[in-house]
Amino acid sequence: MKLDLIVFIKCSGPNIREDNITDTINSFIEKNKTCSYGFYITVDNKMKDIVHKIFEGRDTLLKLKVSDNSWAKDFNEFFDEYKEATDWILISHDDVEYITENYFESIVNQVSGYENIGWITSTSDYYYAIENKVVTDTFRLGFYNDVDRWGAMFQLHNMSSTPDLELLDVPEKPVKVHGIMSAVMLINVKSLEKIGHCEDWTNYTMLIDEDWSLEALKNNMWNVWVPNVHHRHPIRRHLRPTNNKWEEEAHNGFEKKWGFDIGKYPNGLSIPVEELREKYSETNIPWSTYRNSYDWEYIDE
Repeated sequence: MKLDLIVFIKCSGPNIREDNITDTINSFIEKNKTCSYGFYITVDNKMKDIVHKIFEGRDTLLKLKVSDNSWAKDFNEFFDEYKEATDWILISHDDVEYITENYFESIVNQVSGYENIGWITSTSDYYYAIENKVVTDTFRLGFYNDVDRWGAMFQLHNMSSTPDLELLDVPEKPVKVHGIMSAVMLINVKSLEKIGHCEDWTNYTMLIDEDWSLEALKNNMWNVWVPNVHHRHPIRRHLRPTNNKWEEEAHNGFEKKWGFDIGKYPNGLSIPVEELREKYSETNIPWSTYRNSYDWEYIDE
């Protein structure tokens, strides 16, 4: 019997913690009681017994794999093996708390019936609600006209240097976004089959979310934010021994593939906006170049 959803988590590297992976799995289980799902989890050897213990008395662990492979290699092997077993895939970091009741169904019910949907994510308020920073890490920066105002973008665009939750500008329903961050990435299997495998540039997830978001846009899909469904990421960030890794290698691989780099450039692009618009005129890739991040375009428009 086909599952509604399979959750893919890779728990490896210097930042892994027993309490984080435990809270991630338990919060997902607690908030998803009315759909059928399974977990596919890859781990460092030292986490194997810990994850087994979390699933004692539960029948939702499809596979637990000890692996030293890159994130991309593990994910691609998972996808090839299990894509016929489910309709949806949720990629989750191992330090996420799922908050909204019936999390998965709450998202799917709001995007059901719309065609050409690529990657989907929900709302995390961690940085502006917990760390008191004007930062949202739910979305990729894209090529919006206000990219130089980061992190006062998207729902935080009315703020300056200090969060004021009364100034939040949250859209009323699902909206199109350039792309989403890798912490929580939901996608229909049929869409991912069109988008293709994960690029194997580094050991972990650096820029794979930007690449996959662009691949969706290139295939004339829309990446979507469902604002009234919530998760929280990261958890226990102050206990991390490291942050971003393999940035140079990821940017090198990205630029070799796409012909431009992203980051601290005008509109976030290392090439002129006009060149991007011309090269990808038959796709959704230039969409963000014509707007600010908070110029909401609802998926039903």
